[in-house]
Amino acid sequence: MKITVKDRNAFPSRAHPTDAGLDLKSIEDTTILKPGDRKFFSTGVCAEIPIGYVGLLFIRSGLGTKTKFKLANGTGIIDSDYRGEILACIENSGAVVDVIKQYDRIVQLVIVPVLTPELEVVPKLSETKRGIGGFGHTDTKMPKIGIEK
Repeated sequence: MKITVKDRNAFPSRAHPTDAGLDLKSIEDTTILKPGDRKFFSTGVCAEIPIGYVGLLFIRSGLGTKTKFKLANGTGIIDSDYRGEILACIENSGAVVDVIKQYDRIVQLVIVPVLTPELEVVPKLSETKRGIGGFGHTDTKMPKIGIEK
């Protein structure tokens, strides 16, 4: 995959050769985030994601479990025709002030195949054993949520 990098210290990396995600770093100066704050962090990376693939951006598991930082949009979607810099909007959802330092690994970029099927409008979908059951419908201990079958 072709990439450009604004800052050599922020080159994407994998901790292990078999890791699915590329770790991306913040190239921003050290940033203090108060509870409820959101900020776009620059990774300094632009990628040419191959056609037929999509980039998925996730908060790094260490950052997400050791702090209350999360991606403001949950998961980032980077389409193959996007050529801009990969940014991460990070939110402090905790109750205490926390810090992201310059060159901290903040997010992971995972490249996966994507299907883009043609849509066909039909009067009815095929029947399955599961049918419309969802949201824990197989767990008999789940409380009823007011949806009639």
